[in-house]
Amino acid sequence: MNAQIICEIQREQEHGRTKYGSGPNDLAHDDAMPDEMWHRCIDDHNLRADKSTPMERRQHLIKVAGLAVSAIESFDRKLVLDNPGSRKK
Repeated sequence: MNAQIICEIQREQEHGRTKYGSGPNDLAHDDAMPDEMWHRCIDDHNLRADKSTPMERRQHLIKVAGLAVSAIESFDRKLVLDNPGSRKK
């Protein structure tokens, strides 16, 4: 996987947590998001990407990736909290 793209996705995650939470490491904000909201946000950026210039489309796809990774990370944290024995270390 391209390291530069991974860095862009991580920066997008930090940007979102700063904009909507209390800072770039606000995982509690992510974990408070209902699953449906993750899907809505991802869908919104997908729709915007579809109607954008190529460079805007790329930025929306970075946002989609950041949202998807944050959603997966949050899902995994909640899974462990809800079922402590469900995941191996």
